[in-house]
Amino acid sequence: MQMNIDYLGFLKEVGKSKRLLRSGWIREKVNDPESVAEHSFRVGVLAMVLSDAVEVDKDKLIKMALLHDLAEVTTGDIVTERWAVLDIEKRDEKEKAERDSIYKFFQKIGEGKKYQAIFDEMIARVTLEAKLFWQLDKLEMAIQAYEYEKEQNINLEEFFETSEMHIKHPMLRQIFDDLLKLRKKK
Repeated sequence: MQMNIDYLGFLKEVGKSKRLLRSGWIREKVNDPESVAEHSFRVGVLAMVLSDAVEVDKDKLIKMALLHDLAEVTTGDIVTERWAVLDIEKRDEKEKAERDSIYKFFQKIGEGKKYQAIFDEMIARVTLEAKLFWQLDKLEMAIQAYEYEKEQNINLEEFFETSEMHIKHPMLRQIFDDLLKLRKKK
């Protein structure tokens, strides 16, 4: 039985991420904040260029980078209160909503289970690729915070502190430390 593949519908949904602004930057009143798509693009480029150096499955890491925020087209870009810990029930609720969204999203092209499995692996944070992905995500956030600080003369310290807690891989840590040195020079 032939499945109805809706590539155009899928691509239209992907396009919505270009208009979905990152809520953390909105909360901080950043002028002209990046979209979810812009963030995911740079995380994807980081995954592509650093995956060989950190010796992980490049294909999987790039897929995680590109799909990690696609569910937000449906769920919205949810940011917790500063330094708040999401309680288990709310975290599980959020992850279930995102997981279901990823399945439905990719099911338009007959790949729901495939990409839901990659999403599940990413959320579980157990594999090397998943652990590195989350560090890349925080590294990209810190780079963006640095750019906003420099361009808009604002202080985004909390984004650096959050990144500081998560970036552990020696190579990624060196890039982050280099960014902190640049930040101190300004």
